[in-house]
Order: sequence, then structure tokens, then C-alpha cells
Amino acid sequence: MDFERARTAMVDCQVRPNAVTDFEVINQMGSVPRERFVPEKLQKLAYLDQHLNVAADRWMLSPMRTAQIVQLAQIEPTDIVLDVACGTGYTAAVISGLANAVVAIDDDAELVASATETLSDLDIGNVAVIQSELAEGHAKEAPYDVIIIEGAVDFVTDSLKAQVADGGRLVCVEKVDGVETAVLYTKSGKSLSRVEAFNASVPDLASFQAVPEFRL
Repeated sequence: MDFERARTAMVDCQVRPNAVTDFEVINQMGSVPRERFVPEKLQKLAYLDQHLNVAADRWMLSPMRTAQIVQLAQIEPTDIVLDVACGTGYTAAVISGLANAVVAIDDDAELVASATETLSDLDIGNVAVIQSELAEGHAKEAPYDVIIIEGAVDFVTDSLKAQVADGGRLVCVEKVDGVETAVLYTKSGKSLSRVEAFNASVPDLASFQAVPEFRL
């Protein structure tokens, strides 16, 4: 399979037509070899417009959604970014070309090992992949200029909110009246403002799902 040609088609047919206008984001989407971040049996599906199940409870977001969410974060070259639920490391690789440094976390040891190996093989040196509980983030390296959560959430934990730097952004997909919506939080002092950006259907993250209440 000609992956380079598939990558170009992905950018031209999925990324550009869906309101992704940031040249640096487009360039990263066209440069990072997405096929290297999926299991070998899924490589032929790497550039399709769909989410890919890469582990029991982890999905690689579709190219379009990845680009839209990364663009929403407004990443600057000096930013330190926390990538929550990094999976196999693809989004972290995309972010690595936009930011100063990336801390990518996942609670799955095998995914952490896979992401670390792939990023090393591609000589991407400004990403550190760490095993950590998703909802807790990684306070040791906080505060972060940007936090991105890769999946749909019912809520954002206080722990993650506390790890956003003053002037920083947090991007996630929240369920708003039953509709999954990409949301941009911006921190000013101790306050977080919230803006709903666009509808974005992505797989749920179990660590951020509300526990159903029992009622008689």
C-alpha cells in the first residue's frame, strides 16, 4: 500500500474540507506516518475516516477529529502540552511538531510501551510517554499550557483543571444535552471559561464517565 499517497489523500479529502485551516496543523497531519501508530493488522485502515480500536478501552481518533481538536487547542511553539489517553502516540506525534514539549499519558502499560517505541523509532524526542491514571493527569510536570483529552467525557476532573497554566487551554469532547461537543476551556487566574466549538462524535473514555445514580 502506498501510505504516502494515502496520507496526502487524507489531508486533501478529510482534513482540509472540514474547517481545518491552520497550516502548521495541516503540515503535521501530512507529515506524521499514521500507519506506524496502528497495529499491523489495521495498517490498511490507517487513513480511513474512522476511529480505530487499538486496545480494549482505547481508540485512535479519526484523522479529521484529530486535526480539528488539535487546531482548537491553538498550540504555540513554546507550549508544554499534556496529551491524556494518548493510546499509541499518534496525536502526541502530531502535537510534537507544534509545541515545545509533550507529556503523553495512558493507563495501559502496553500502549505506553508501544507509543514510546514508535516515537523513538521516528526520532521524535520532545515527547515523554508516561503510565498514569487518566483522570489524575500528571501533576509532576504541571502546569501545562495545553491539555488535550482524547475521547468523550461526562466531566473534566478537578485534578486536570488544576494542571492548566494561567492563560492555558484545555480541549475535550463533552456530552452536552446528549450531543458530543468539542469544548475549549481557557484559564484566567483561578477561573476557567468555557466555549462550545463544534459537534464531535468520538468514543467514550471510561475514566471520565459518570456513575449512574440509583433511584427508587
